[in-house]
Amino acid sequence: MNLEHLKTFIAAAKYESFSQAGKMLNLSQPAVSHQISQLETYYNKQLFIRANRKIRLSESGKILYEHGQQLLALNAKLESLLAEGDRSETIKIGCSNTIGECLISKMIQDLIKWNPDIASHQIQVTIGTSIEITDLLYASDIDVALVEGQAGRYDFISHEFYDDMLVLGVSPQLRVHPENQDPAKLEEMTWLIREPGCAIRQATLDLWKGLNIEPKSVLVYNSNTLIREGVKNGLGVAVFSKLAICPEVQSGQINVSPFKDRDRFRPFYLLRKDKQFKSSLHERVWNFIRSLAGNPKAPC
Repeated sequence: MNLEHLKTFIAAAKYESFSQAGKMLNLSQPAVSHQISQLETYYNKQLFIRANRKIRLSESGKILYEHGQQLLALNAKLESLLAEGDRSETIKIGCSNTIGECLISKMIQDLIKWNPDIASHQIQVTIGTSIEITDLLYASDIDVALVEGQAGRYDFISHEFYDDMLVLGVSPQLRVHPENQDPAKLEEMTWLIREPGCAIRQATLDLWKGLNIEPKSVLVYNSNTLIREGVKNGLGVAVFSKLAICPEVQSGQINVSPFKDRDRFRPFYLLRKDKQFKSSLHERVWNFIRSLAGNPKAPC
């Protein structure tokens, strides 16, 4: 049995789609279908039931999916044990603020769950503004970066892995619903924004430009937490990542609304400096983040 074919089968079963599996593995859909067909020939079993352009696992497929994952995990562990010094490898990951606060912990948890040979002590995380993180990557002080928007000053290898929805947030104390986005009223309100170098600040400035407004009162903070607390306490309004304020929205402490002029998103990018990976651990982490399924939506 070809382990690469097994990996393709696991991906197709996980996403219930040959085309999605192909995207995750950088394979064409015909290549995925061919590899699945070869597995079915090898085992002389039908692994997928195909109907109405959808696929689902057959009973034999369910058995292979369950034990195939174990086999791949065992193979990864074996390769790690045979590779000299793998446990001494480390990776330094830099994250911009929202990613560091909302995504990275779950990503590392899933990475270790799916790769039990990787230990938590091998991963180091640094959090800062997007500019601070990309500067660290350029100086080779970190190995990979997860940032809100690409850093135009540097020529990095990049991959967009998430679309972050932006919303307007305001405290219920102000008795102003964020859906009411009349430019004249928005200009009269106090805005809480981040300091220069932060991606959410640029998103706020882009919004002002798009609405053609110049707020008369602006408070600058160097922390997302301080802005959340300020808005909760009725100081003013702010642009937020919807992902970052789910607890406040769910508890009714902040009201939010998409923007009226258009839906606004900001991409999150995975960046690395060099064409060649420094170690197998770096390559595995990079490929794991690239293969994350879909775009995790904020539940609020």
